[in-house]
Amino acid sequence: MKNSNNNEVGIKKPTFSSLPTFDLERSYLDKGYKIIAGFDEVGRGSLAGPLTVGMTIYSSDEIKSNNYITQFPVNDSKKLSEKKREDLFSVFKERSICSMTSHISHKLVDSLNVNKATEEAIIRLIKKSSVKPDLLLLDGNFSFDFGIPTISVKKGDSISVSIASASIHAKIERDNIMKKMGLLYPNYSFEKNKGYGTKLHRDAIFDIGYCNIHRKSYEPVKSIFIRNKV
Repeated sequence: MKNSNNNEVGIKKPTFSSLPTFDLERSYLDKGYKIIAGFDEVGRGSLAGPLTVGMTIYSSDEIKSNNYITQFPVNDSKKLSEKKREDLFSVFKERSICSMTSHISHKLVDSLNVNKATEEAIIRLIKKSSVKPDLLLLDGNFSFDFGIPTISVKKGDSISVSIASASIHAKIERDNIMKKMGLLYPNYSFEKNKGYGTKLHRDAIFDIGYCNIHRKSYEPVKSIFIRNKV
């Protein structure tokens, strides 16, 4: 199977659980896959800063165990507080066999587009990882071809523990970057909005213009950038 989404493969979130589980991963272990990697991106809609993609791999023994879910209630990173993400991150860094991130700069997001940037980040992660997956689980609805069986899972961070863990790792790493950018560019409150288009952030762009880490392919920066070039 080259690529699919969770509806096509008949995988749906169990009605008895409001948290991600290893059900999806176990279904593919049963099909003969051995090393399953979960991926998620953070910063896709941000007006500034990098796109960050996380990859997390658990051993087949960890996936088959029922202890993980009860002891470690991982969830979609957007639904967790900063402290909870940090607490969970320290746990799954120990329990996973691999968890890492790749950052794609705002300039590369502009030149490639955000989907191509996501693809590039995943390629980098696969190349960099010492643990080589034989199945990739991606959050979203992508149709990439990495030469490795790839499953695109809609709302995957609320279904798969591997994807949710990748989401948490990516968000922690990217949030830390944007906090530092908030010190460098204090007029935009990046430490609070993480580069996303809040009203205060957009007002700052209109009032003082964009800064060096804003994405020039995203509105409203795009229009201002084009206008300034004329």
